[in-house]
Amino acid sequence: MRFKGTLVLLIVGLALGAYVYFYEIGGGEQREKAKQAEKQVWKLESSDISRVDLVSAEEHITVVRKGEDEWTLTAPRSYEADTDEMERLAIAASNILRENIIEENASSLGQFGLDPAQSSLKVSTIDGKEYGIDFGHRNPTGNSVYAALPGKKEVFLVSSAVAETFEKKTNELRNQRVLKFKQPEVESLSLKSPKGDIQLMKDEDDQWWLTHPEKVAADSPGIRGILNALSMARVKEFFDKVPGDQSKPGLNKPFIDVRLTYGKDKAARHLLIGAERSSSDGTEMYLAKDESREDLFFVDKDLVDKLLKSHADVREKALATFQRWNVNFISLTNSKGSFTFRKTGGEWLVGQEGTRKANWEAMNAILDAMEKPVNRWIDKPAPLSTYGLDKPLIRVILKQGSRVMADCSFGKADKEGGVYAQLRGVSAVKVVDPEVIEALDKGEPDFVEASTENTEK
Repeated sequence: MRFKGTLVLLIVGLALGAYVYFYEIGGGEQREKAKQAEKQVWKLESSDISRVDLVSAEEHITVVRKGEDEWTLTAPRSYEADTDEMERLAIAASNILRENIIEENASSLGQFGLDPAQSSLKVSTIDGKEYGIDFGHRNPTGNSVYAALPGKKEVFLVSSAVAETFEKKTNELRNQRVLKFKQPEVESLSLKSPKGDIQLMKDEDDQWWLTHPEKVAADSPGIRGILNALSMARVKEFFDKVPGDQSKPGLNKPFIDVRLTYGKDKAARHLLIGAERSSSDGTEMYLAKDESREDLFFVDKDLVDKLLKSHADVREKALATFQRWNVNFISLTNSKGSFTFRKTGGEWLVGQEGTRKANWEAMNAILDAMEKPVNRWIDKPAPLSTYGLDKPLIRVILKQGSRVMADCSFGKADKEGGVYAQLRGVSAVKVVDPEVIEALDKGEPDFVEASTENTEK
């Protein structure tokens, strides 16, 4: 009997728990959603909004959706719109909530600042429907704003934050991006400035290369930093005194000329930066133009500084450029002999037979040495015998399968204590620290894992 009583209590407890969960918790969430839905001024999806009108005493702004993710200002003048800002406005417009109804049939809308309205929002949808709301004065607490639907007498409250969302000036809705492009898809970049003419291309491994006057590796992280600065840059001020004038001083002969291509279709972007000016707060800024639109605008000095690069600034500082995790073969010739190393199953093995395990730290030391920054370049070298590179003391070849990733020869020391080096296929001679040689000029005992040596003995 006691067991049956316990079972009954257990069943009752489970039933009560299920009730609490499904009705009080789950049902509570559903009731809250229903309550919020009842408060909505209208029901529509932000993606269905095709046009937004913001009306105030100062101006009437009209913005029209162009395609899936583009917006265009059509009034008071035609401009490219800030897509991100317009998407935020569309989301806000689709989710306006009533707080309280103040009067269901107000005898005078004027006392609430609704006749005339202080500002209005109108939206149109892709299926031709139109919606509108008028905003009036703030209520005594200042936390809410009186509102009404056009032609209706019902006055209700909405959050003051909601009303403020739609208090925009034309320039706030204009495209604020200096240059719009998809950064990961950029394939080429050209920078022309007083510091030089820099031409860059990206290969299939996402490595950047300088292509002029000869192909040499570029500082890929540095190039990505330049592209990031361009993609993130925002307009400091718009310049509208002479709209569409492309012959403004400094733009017909730009201080900086930036060109890039991106995507499978090789879409092009072109930015001109001209004369320096002073802003109202005294900071330096530069007149600029994105050639894909009519706007003239100013950019700040920080962007200009990031674009003012010399050939040496963007050149790869490492001795050799390669993805070290892709290297699975190393050939090393030095004063101690010739050695080969193969990586199999994540382990380095010594020799062609691969019966001995290589010392992991020694392998990393070779790769580290090949990635060391150079001290300087000799771009117009004398005959290779001048540097001891006609009969190199050390040679390192890195491969991925049959593909040579780096082939570097090391010659004699220079007068300053550095060591001359040259990559196969590159005419420039590089000077590296002698510590590079210290890591490479070792004998077989240094490369073989100690435990392997002991086992063989």
